[in-house]
Amino acid sequence: MDTRRREELFALFEENPRYKEAYYEFLEIHKRNQGSQSAAEQLAEFEAYFAMDFLNGVKNDSGERMELIRGERLVIRRANIADAGFMYSVELDEDNSPWVGSWPLGFRIAKFGDRDFLQTIIEKEDGAPVGFIIFRDMEKVKERMELKRIVITEKGKGYGREALQLAQKLAFEVFGTKYLYLGTKAENLRAQALYKQTGFLPDMPDLCTQFHISLEDYKA
Repeated sequence: MDTRRREELFALFEENPRYKEAYYEFLEIHKRNQGSQSAAEQLAEFEAYFAMDFLNGVKNDSGERMELIRGERLVIRRANIADAGFMYSVELDEDNSPWVGSWPLGFRIAKFGDRDFLQTIIEKEDGAPVGFIIFRDMEKVKERMELKRIVITEKGKGYGREALQLAQKLAFEVFGTKYLYLGTKAENLRAQALYKQTGFLPDMPDLCTQFHISLEDYKA
């Protein structure tokens, strides 16, 4: 890591110890897991990129509410670092944790600084959050977008269906992509049924875990 970036990090940590704790907590998780087989040079390279994204994530967090699209009952807006606690708790909820991964605070902050990712909050009209969506491939958005993760807190109210429909509208009509795709676990039959009901098509020959919808399918 270069000297300037290290100085920026230390200044940030002095101003907000919470960021310091989140930063080093994730580095330790990485070292124990993916980095356990990595050489010292590889770990140093990872930290350099992680530090860059972490700093960018903090700098890019305006804290302002930025609405992206509005539906009949729901709104999708850009997420902020202040939403990280809510997003993490939703991922760990017993109804969701079998089907989605979870991002520690440090990693989530870094993803706010990664231009390939877009983290969003799903809200009711009164501003109450009912879930979130993470998109990926934002640097190739005119060609494709991945709906990497969608999590809803209030089940059985049709929020998941409306959120998926809004996600398609956002992808095709706002960002102008040509192809939206997602994946799920083979055992998650409820999600698979919902994807099909909202126009996603299963990839061949895998009919259970990979789905997509093209711009042509969306228009039809």
